[in-house]
Amino acid sequence: MKKLTILCPVYNEEHCIPLFIERVKNVERQLSGKYLIDIFFSNNASTDSTLASLKKYSEIYDNIYFFTLSKNFGYQNSLQYALKHIVGDIFVIIDVDGEDPVEMILEFLNKYENGYDIVYGERADRDENYFIKSLRKLFYRILKAFSDDEIILDMAEFSLFTNEVRLSILDENNSFPFIRAAISRVGYNKVAISYKRNKRISGKTNYNFLTMLKFAVAGILSATTYPLRVPFYIFPFWLFYLGYVLYDLSIDEKLNTWNLF
Repeated sequence: MKKLTILCPVYNEEHCIPLFIERVKNVERQLSGKYLIDIFFSNNASTDSTLASLKKYSEIYDNIYFFTLSKNFGYQNSLQYALKHIVGDIFVIIDVDGEDPVEMILEFLNKYENGYDIVYGERADRDENYFIKSLRKLFYRILKAFSDDEIILDMAEFSLFTNEVRLSILDENNSFPFIRAAISRVGYNKVAISYKRNKRISGKTNYNFLTMLKFAVAGILSATTYPLRVPFYIFPFWLFYLGYVLYDLSIDEKLNTWNLF
């Protein structure tokens, strides 16, 4: 049987972890006899009792694993580090807050069994403030317009992919990892499953405006070299303007010299 590794990045999710494990174990039972399943938690230096909860469940279940980073390196870096160290034939990335339904893993696998290397959740809608929702949509459409490679709209890290895809993602070795963009541009045979994001099953979100801003910057630096190219586009016009200003100043100086006589 092929090994399915479910990767769950966590940061201060003490209230969500028990509920998530209950749901993912139900999915595991439905897949019994078809796949070997490992559930791997990447703990991004949580400050609550997340670590204690992970230790407890890893002792209860022999296929639940975790590691803890030495500090909060951020969501994307946490994912990249985990992808380097976990093993399997197929991988699923999913958050534990319940916004992305665990049960969709069954649909992901159905698509995989029909020949797809990448299956991802396409966010058709979400229970969120209209202003924030609009900003998200605007950001990704701007990113797509300036991206050097393909950007799949309304896609997040919630996805299934093969080990070959995992290795291709890691081969990019990006200092500003943005996993969803990497999944978009590595190629392979991919398909979307549309869904509506749910509300969190428990606890408070760890995202705020500053976090989203950092996330956006990482996305831009990962997906496009346009900010680096802009100065070179502007340089000829700046040089022409500088020449014009210097020429204009020289004319004024000559006129002032003539006025002296």
